[in-house]
Amino acid sequence: METLGGLPFDSVLIPEGGATLRRLAPLLAFYDIDPDKVRFIGTALWEEPNLGREPSLVGGWFAAPPPAQSAAFLGRFEQIYGRRPPRIATLAYDAVALAVALTKAPTGIDFSPSAITSLSGFAGIDGVFRFRPDGIAERGLAIVEVEAEGFRVISPAPQTFEQVTN
Repeated sequence: METLGGLPFDSVLIPEGGATLRRLAPLLAFYDIDPDKVRFIGTALWEEPNLGREPSLVGGWFAAPPPAQSAAFLGRFEQIYGRRPPRIATLAYDAVALAVALTKAPTGIDFSPSAITSLSGFAGIDGVFRFRPDGIAERGLAIVEVEAEGFRVISPAPQTFEQVTN
C-alpha cells in the first residue's frame, strides 16, 4: 500500500493476451495491486494453455465461448487439417451456418433484416449469438476462472437468449 495507498476499485480489466498479458499481470502485483484483493478480469484472449502458470492470474475471470463446444470444434478441425485453426475459424463457421439456417426458414429463403435480427438468435460453435438492429452482435458467453492447472467454468454460457432476459 506504500505505492498506491488504499485502492478505490476491486477489479482491473486487462484486455490483453499472450506475452503482453504475461508481462503485465505480475507488474500490477509489483505495484501493490494485489490479485488476492483485486480481481483481474479479461477477455477470451486469456483462453490459452498454461495461463495458470502465471501466479498473479490464478483466480482471474474472463468471458469466453462455452469451452466444451469450442474444444469439440477445435478437435475436429485439428484432426482434419493437422493444425489448430486460427481463432476466427469459429466465426467463419458460424457465419456459414447462419446463412444455411436462413435458407431453411419455414417461409423460404429469408435474408431480411428482421430474420437476421431475430431476438431468439442463433446457435453457433461459440454459443448463442444474435444481431441487434444497429448491427452489433451479442453473444452468450461463459465466465471462466483461471486455475493453476487450467480453467473452471464458474458461470456457464446461456443456451438461449431467453435465459439471458429472464
